[in-house]
Amino acid sequence: MAVSRMFDERPIWSKASVTERLLDMGIRFSYSMLRRLLSRISYYFSSGPFLRFWIKKGYDPRKDSNSRIYQRIDYRVPVPLRSYCDAKSAIKSKPRWEDICAFRAFPCKFQTSLQFFDLVDDYIQSEINKPPSQATCTFATGWFSQHVIDCIRQRLMVKFLQVFPKPGAGNLLRAATAKFEKLKRECSRNPIKLNGEECQPANLDFEENNEPGNVEDDEEEAAEGNNSDEEWDAYEELDMAGDNEMPLPSHSHLNMDNISRSHLQELFDSFPSMEADSEVQENGSDEEYHIYEEDSDDYNSDE
Repeated sequence: MAVSRMFDERPIWSKASVTERLLDMGIRFSYSMLRRLLSRISYYFSSGPFLRFWIKKGYDPRKDSNSRIYQRIDYRVPVPLRSYCDAKSAIKSKPRWEDICAFRAFPCKFQTSLQFFDLVDDYIQSEINKPPSQATCTFATGWFSQHVIDCIRQRLMVKFLQVFPKPGAGNLLRAATAKFEKLKRECSRNPIKLNGEECQPANLDFEENNEPGNVEDDEEEAAEGNNSDEEWDAYEELDMAGDNEMPLPSHSHLNMDNISRSHLQELFDSFPSMEADSEVQENGSDEEYHIYEEDSDDYNSDE
Protein backbone atom coordinates (compact mmCIF):
# COMPACT_ATOMS: atom_id res chain seq x y z
CA MET A 1 0.00 0.00 0.00
CA ALA A 2 1.04 3.64 -0.39
CA VAL A 3 2.08 4.23 3.22
CA SER A 4 4.22 1.09 3.32
CA ARG A 5 5.97 2.05 0.07
CA MET A 6 6.89 5.40 1.59
CA PHE A 7 8.89 3.64 4.29
CA ASP A 8 10.71 1.67 1.59
CA GLU A 9 11.75 5.02 0.17
CA ARG A 10 13.14 6.24 3.48
CA PRO A 11 12.93 4.79 7.01
CA ILE A 12 11.89 7.89 9.00
CA TRP A 13 9.08 10.35 8.33
CA SER A 14 7.54 13.31 10.08
CA LYS A 15 3.77 13.41 10.37
CA ALA A 16 3.58 16.54 8.22
CA SER A 17 5.65 14.98 5.42
CA VAL A 18 3.56 11.80 5.41
CA THR A 19 0.32 13.75 5.28
CA GLU A 20 1.38 16.06 2.47
CA ARG A 21 2.88 13.24 0.39
CA LEU A 22 -0.38 11.29 0.58
CA LEU A 23 -2.43 14.36 -0.34
CA ASP A 24 -0.17 14.95 -3.35
CA MET A 25 -0.89 11.35 -4.39
CA GLY A 26 -4.61 12.03 -4.12
CA ILE A 27 -4.96 9.83 -1.04
CA ARG A 28 -6.87 11.15 1.93
CA PHE A 29 -7.27 9.34 5.26
CA SER A 30 -8.95 10.41 8.45
CA TYR A 31 -6.30 11.04 11.06
CA SER A 32 -7.41 8.08 13.16
CA MET A 33 -7.08 5.78 10.14
CA LEU A 34 -3.65 7.18 9.29
CA ARG A 35 -2.49 6.58 12.84
CA ARG A 36 -3.64 2.97 12.68
CA LEU A 37 -1.84 2.41 9.39
CA LEU A 38 1.36 4.01 10.66
CA SER A 39 1.33 2.05 13.90
CA ARG A 40 1.26 -1.24 11.97
CA ILE A 41 4.50 -0.55 10.13
CA SER A 42 6.33 2.00 12.26
CA TYR A 43 7.00 3.23 15.78
CA TYR A 44 8.27 6.44 17.35
CA PHE A 45 10.40 7.63 20.25
CA SER A 46 8.87 9.87 22.89
CA SER A 47 12.17 11.71 23.38
CA GLY A 48 15.53 12.32 21.77
CA PRO A 49 16.68 13.55 18.34
CA PHE A 50 13.98 11.60 16.45
CA LEU A 51 11.18 12.70 18.78
CA ARG A 52 7.74 11.65 17.47
CA PHE A 53 8.96 10.89 13.97
CA TRP A 54 7.57 7.67 12.52
CA ILE A 55 10.35 5.05 12.18
CA LYS A 56 10.07 1.86 10.16
CA LYS A 57 9.79 -1.19 12.39
CA GLY A 58 13.03 -3.14 12.48
CA TYR A 59 15.15 -0.02 11.97
CA ASP A 60 16.96 1.58 14.91
CA PRO A 61 18.36 5.03 14.05
CA ARG A 62 20.54 4.99 17.18
CA LYS A 63 22.62 2.20 15.62
CA ASP A 64 23.00 3.62 12.12
CA SER A 65 24.89 6.88 11.59
CA ASN A 66 23.19 7.26 8.19
CA SER A 67 20.03 8.13 10.13
CA ARG A 68 21.53 11.52 11.00
CA ILE A 69 19.97 13.11 7.90
CA TYR A 70 16.53 12.25 9.28
CA GLN A 71 16.98 13.93 12.67
CA ARG A 72 14.60 16.51 14.01
CA ILE A 73 15.23 20.19 14.67
CA ASP A 74 12.79 22.80 15.94
CA TYR A 75 12.33 26.37 14.76
CA ARG A 76 10.84 28.86 17.20
CA VAL A 77 9.43 32.14 15.92
CA PRO A 78 11.03 35.16 17.68
CA VAL A 79 8.69 36.71 20.22
CA PRO A 80 8.38 40.09 18.40
CA LEU A 81 6.97 38.31 15.33
CA ARG A 82 4.47 36.02 17.01
CA SER A 83 1.51 38.30 16.36
CA TYR A 84 1.82 37.19 12.73
CA CYS A 85 1.29 33.58 13.80
CA ASP A 86 -1.72 34.58 15.88
CA ALA A 87 -3.26 36.32 12.86
CA LYS A 88 -2.65 33.34 10.57
CA SER A 89 -4.13 31.00 13.15
CA ALA A 90 -7.26 33.14 13.45
CA ILE A 91 -8.00 32.84 9.73
CA LYS A 92 -7.02 29.15 9.68
CA SER A 93 -4.63 29.74 6.82
CA LYS A 94 -1.36 27.88 6.59
CA PRO A 95 1.21 27.30 3.85
CA ARG A 96 2.09 23.99 2.27
CA TRP A 97 4.63 21.94 4.20
CA GLU A 98 6.83 21.76 1.11
CA ASP A 99 6.99 25.56 0.97
CA ILE A 100 8.00 25.79 4.63
CA CYS A 101 10.78 23.23 4.16
CA ALA A 102 12.02 25.08 1.07
CA PHE A 103 11.98 28.41 2.94
CA ARG A 104 9.44 29.87 0.56
CA ALA A 105 6.94 30.47 3.36
CA PHE A 106 7.11 31.54 6.99
CA PRO A 107 5.78 29.07 9.60
CA CYS A 108 2.39 29.91 11.05
CA LYS A 109 3.04 28.29 14.45
CA PHE A 110 5.25 29.51 17.27
CA GLN A 111 7.24 26.28 17.08
CA THR A 112 7.68 24.05 14.05
CA SER A 113 9.38 20.66 14.06
CA LEU A 114 11.42 20.02 10.93
CA GLN A 115 13.40 17.11 9.54
CA PHE A 116 16.90 17.74 8.19
CA PHE A 117 16.22 15.63 5.11
CA ASP A 118 13.33 17.86 3.99
CA LEU A 119 15.14 21.20 4.26
CA VAL A 120 16.04 22.77 0.91
CA ASP A 121 19.24 24.64 1.72
CA ASP A 122 22.76 24.01 0.43
CA TYR A 123 24.48 24.76 3.73
CA ILE A 124 22.23 22.48 5.79
CA GLN A 125 22.44 19.62 3.29
CA SER A 126 26.22 19.98 3.14
CA GLU A 127 26.52 19.78 6.93
CA ILE A 128 24.25 16.79 7.45
CA ASN A 129 25.88 14.78 4.65
CA LYS A 130 29.41 15.18 5.97
CA PRO A 131 30.89 12.02 7.51
CA PRO A 132 29.71 11.65 11.13
CA SER A 133 32.07 13.27 13.60
CA GLN A 134 31.14 11.03 16.52
CA ALA A 135 30.72 7.34 17.10
CA THR A 136 27.53 7.41 19.14
CA CYS A 137 24.05 8.85 18.86
CA THR A 138 23.46 11.12 21.85
CA PHE A 139 20.15 12.00 23.43
CA ALA A 140 20.55 15.76 23.01
CA THR A 141 22.08 16.11 19.54
CA GLY A 142 21.96 12.70 17.89
CA TRP A 143 24.87 12.02 15.55
CA PHE A 144 26.02 15.66 15.47
CA SER A 145 28.00 17.84 17.84
CA GLN A 146 26.18 20.55 19.76
CA HIS A 147 28.04 23.16 17.73
CA VAL A 148 26.80 21.79 14.40
CA ILE A 149 23.24 21.72 15.73
CA ASP A 150 23.60 25.33 16.88
CA CYS A 151 24.86 26.36 13.43
CA ILE A 152 21.98 24.65 11.66
CA ARG A 153 19.42 26.09 14.05
CA GLN A 154 20.80 29.58 13.47
CA ARG A 155 20.72 28.96 9.73
CA LEU A 156 17.02 28.18 10.07
CA MET A 157 16.51 31.49 11.83
CA VAL A 158 18.22 33.38 9.00
CA LYS A 159 16.36 31.59 6.24
CA PHE A 160 12.93 32.05 7.78
CA LEU A 161 13.51 35.70 8.66
CA GLN A 162 14.43 36.28 5.02
CA VAL A 163 10.91 35.27 3.97
CA PHE A 164 8.96 36.94 6.79
CA PRO A 165 6.07 38.50 4.83
CA LYS A 166 5.68 41.73 6.78
CA PRO A 167 7.93 44.68 7.71
CA GLY A 168 9.68 44.61 11.06
CA ALA A 169 12.11 41.72 10.76
CA GLY A 170 15.08 43.67 9.41
CA ASN A 171 16.94 44.14 12.67
CA LEU A 172 16.30 40.55 13.71
CA LEU A 173 17.60 39.31 10.37
CA ARG A 174 20.81 41.33 10.61
CA ALA A 175 21.48 40.09 14.14
CA ALA A 176 20.68 36.49 13.20
CA THR A 177 22.95 36.64 10.15
CA ALA A 178 25.85 38.00 12.18
CA LYS A 179 25.41 35.28 14.79
CA PHE A 180 25.25 32.57 12.13
CA GLU A 181 28.45 33.75 10.46
CA LYS A 182 30.21 33.81 13.82
CA LEU A 183 29.08 30.27 14.67
CA LYS A 184 30.12 29.04 11.25
CA ARG A 185 33.61 30.55 11.61
CA GLU A 186 34.04 28.98 15.04
CA CYS A 187 32.95 25.60 13.73
CA SER A 188 35.42 25.64 10.84
CA ARG A 189 38.25 27.09 12.95
CA ASN A 190 38.17 24.49 15.72
CA PRO A 191 36.68 21.29 14.27
CA ILE A 192 39.02 18.90 16.07
CA LYS A 193 38.55 20.44 19.48
CA LEU A 194 34.79 20.63 19.06
CA ASN A 195 34.51 17.06 17.90
CA GLY A 196 36.58 15.83 20.79
CA GLU A 197 34.38 17.62 23.27
CA GLU A 198 31.13 16.40 21.78
CA CYS A 199 32.00 12.78 21.04
CA GLN A 200 31.69 11.47 24.57
CA PRO A 201 29.33 8.48 24.72
CA ALA A 202 25.85 9.36 25.92
CA ASN A 203 24.24 7.38 28.72
CA LEU A 204 20.66 8.28 27.98
CA ASP A 205 17.32 6.59 27.36
CA PHE A 206 14.71 6.72 24.65
CA GLU A 207 11.34 5.13 25.09
CA GLU A 208 9.90 3.37 22.11
CA ASN A 209 6.21 3.68 21.36
CA ASN A 210 4.57 1.26 18.98
CA GLU A 211 1.20 2.98 19.15
CA PRO A 212 0.14 6.49 18.12
CA GLY A 213 0.94 9.20 20.64
CA ASN A 214 -1.15 11.83 22.32
CA VAL A 215 1.02 14.94 22.57
CA GLU A 216 1.08 17.64 19.94
CA ASP A 217 4.52 17.86 18.37
CA ASP A 218 4.67 21.60 18.79
CA GLU A 219 4.34 21.41 22.56
CA GLU A 220 6.77 18.68 23.62
CA GLU A 221 9.31 20.65 25.65
CA ALA A 222 8.69 18.45 28.67
CA ALA A 223 9.49 15.38 26.62
CA GLU A 224 12.65 16.99 25.27
CA GLY A 225 13.81 17.61 28.81
CA ASN A 226 13.96 13.91 29.62
CA ASN A 227 17.70 13.88 30.36
CA SER A 228 18.41 10.37 31.53
CA ASP A 229 21.62 8.94 32.93
CA GLU A 230 21.05 5.38 31.79
CA GLU A 231 22.37 3.58 28.72
CA TRP A 232 19.95 3.10 25.87
CA ASP A 233 18.65 -0.42 25.48
CA ALA A 234 18.04 -1.80 22.04
CA TYR A 235 14.54 -0.67 21.17
CA GLU A 236 13.41 -4.26 20.70
CA GLU A 237 14.02 -4.82 24.42
CA LEU A 238 12.21 -1.75 25.69
CA ASP A 239 8.95 -2.51 27.44
CA MET A 240 6.00 -0.18 27.58
CA ALA A 241 4.67 0.61 31.04
CA GLY A 242 1.11 -0.41 31.78
CA ASP A 243 -1.57 2.21 32.15
CA ASN A 244 -1.23 2.24 35.92
CA GLU A 245 2.42 1.30 36.25
CA MET A 246 5.52 3.41 36.52
CA PRO A 247 8.81 1.78 35.49
CA LEU A 248 11.69 2.11 37.91
CA PRO A 249 15.15 3.28 36.82
CA SER A 250 17.63 0.46 36.41
CA HIS A 251 20.04 -0.70 39.12
CA SER A 252 22.63 1.91 38.18
CA HIS A 253 20.27 4.56 39.49
CA LEU A 254 18.89 2.71 42.51
CA ASN A 255 21.42 0.58 44.35
CA MET A 256 19.08 -1.23 46.69
CA ASP A 257 21.96 -2.98 48.45
CA ASN A 258 23.04 0.37 49.87
CA ILE A 259 19.61 1.72 50.73
CA SER A 260 17.55 0.51 53.64
CA ARG A 261 13.98 -0.14 52.56
CA SER A 262 12.79 0.28 56.12
CA HIS A 263 14.53 3.64 56.34
CA LEU A 264 12.86 4.78 53.12
CA GLN A 265 9.50 3.63 54.45
CA GLU A 266 10.05 5.65 57.62
CA LEU A 267 10.79 8.73 55.54
CA PHE A 268 7.64 8.29 53.49
CA ASP A 269 5.54 7.67 56.60
CA SER A 270 6.76 10.93 58.11
CA PHE A 271 4.82 12.92 55.50
CA PRO A 272 1.04 13.43 55.49
CA SER A 273 -0.49 11.01 53.02
CA MET A 274 -1.97 13.61 50.68
CA GLU A 275 1.29 15.52 50.45
CA ALA A 276 3.15 12.32 49.77
CA ASP A 277 0.75 11.36 47.02
CA SER A 278 1.12 14.76 45.43
CA GLU A 279 4.89 14.62 45.66
CA VAL A 280 5.08 11.18 44.08
CA GLN A 281 2.90 12.34 41.22
CA GLU A 282 5.03 15.40 40.63
CA ASN A 283 8.28 13.48 40.79
CA GLY A 284 6.97 10.87 38.42
CA SER A 285 7.49 13.23 35.49
CA ASP A 286 11.21 13.37 36.25
CA GLU A 287 11.81 9.63 35.94
CA GLU A 288 14.12 8.30 33.27
CA TYR A 289 11.27 6.89 31.20
CA HIS A 290 8.31 8.76 29.80
CA ILE A 291 4.98 7.25 30.69
CA TYR A 292 2.88 6.50 27.65
CA GLU A 293 -0.60 7.95 27.97
CA GLU A 294 -3.84 7.05 26.26
CA ASP A 295 -4.87 8.80 23.06
CA SER A 296 -6.31 12.28 23.30
CA ASP A 297 -7.17 14.96 20.78
CA ASP A 298 -3.97 16.95 21.37
CA TYR A 299 -1.82 14.81 19.08
CA ASN A 300 -4.26 15.26 16.25
CA SER A 301 -3.04 18.79 15.58
CA ASP A 302 -0.89 19.39 12.54
CA GLU A 303 2.77 20.30 12.93
